[in-house]
Amino acid sequence: MVLYRTKTRTMNAMGVAQMPCISTKCELNDIVKRNYQSLMISKPKFEVDLRSWLEVEQLRSRKVSVQVEQKNKTAVAQEHSFRAVAIAAGIEAYYRSALNTMVNAKLIGGKRGDFFPKMHIQVPTRIVYVAGFKELRKYFDSKIDPENSSAGLRLATVVAPGIVVTPIVSILEASNAGHMNKENLWTKRWTRGLAPRGGREIIFGIGLNQLSDYFEERLHHSVNNPMMANMLGSLCAGVTAGYASQIPHILSTLKLLEPHKSYGTLYQQFVDGSVPRSVDKVLETSLSPTSRSLARAMFATVFPRGVMIRTVMIVGSFVILNGTINVLQVYS
Repeated sequence: MVLYRTKTRTMNAMGVAQMPCISTKCELNDIVKRNYQSLMISKPKFEVDLRSWLEVEQLRSRKVSVQVEQKNKTAVAQEHSFRAVAIAAGIEAYYRSALNTMVNAKLIGGKRGDFFPKMHIQVPTRIVYVAGFKELRKYFDSKIDPENSSAGLRLATVVAPGIVVTPIVSILEASNAGHMNKENLWTKRWTRGLAPRGGREIIFGIGLNQLSDYFEERLHHSVNNPMMANMLGSLCAGVTAGYASQIPHILSTLKLLEPHKSYGTLYQQFVDGSVPRSVDKVLETSLSPTSRSLARAMFATVFPRGVMIRTVMIVGSFVILNGTINVLQVYS
């Protein structure tokens, strides 16, 4: 039987647990040993239901946070080898390069760039990029105890990986934008759109590390297959991170491809491209010019252009990365 942390004497007497309670809300109904054994014989399914209930109650009582309160995943995260991460990132680099080219074409229009440009730069850079997220998380998990740290420190450990890898991904994306931005890759081009790209990478890092684990943990209670739970957790995290990071991504991409334009001009360009003509006609007839401008901006923010294809890209990246790493760790 699975060990559970509980103060209930009759359960402990049966050898179910011998550990102190981890929450002030540990409350279980006392069950007399002989009655419990009789119940297990007459209704075997009750044991499965009880175990599932205890797992849910344990998570609920701990109030597991998406930020860093997932200590039950720390040991798994620390087992990720660099080789598994490198293989996963190498595979994902080709997928991401092709989808990113399609996203850029959707945003800008006109000529589409190559699907796999400068892969001799993209593949090693992508490996360093993904390994940066995973290794930084492993380092912070080994050095910082969430239960004994301030909220500010916990938040810093979550956003730090995204900030650290922003220069790396800037080089990665700049190598994919040479068909429109002719600036030197190493001196100018990689710096274009740096600020919004940093915000996007923070969201991406939280999705890849914390959100994927957050959803996977909860799916384990309804999905018996660990691989399926890992995939579905990555899917949920990818949808969340993809939607939340779309506007920073758009601004950083437009600035990279059209560096001579200001952010204000690029945002207006994004709004104009996101609001359909049918919606524009309704707003023209029902709102004043000022209200219409505000409504158009809100519509574009809630329903940003290209969000579907980029969300698919993020979901695929999360599934490929987390799935490949998980499979390699299981079979290594």
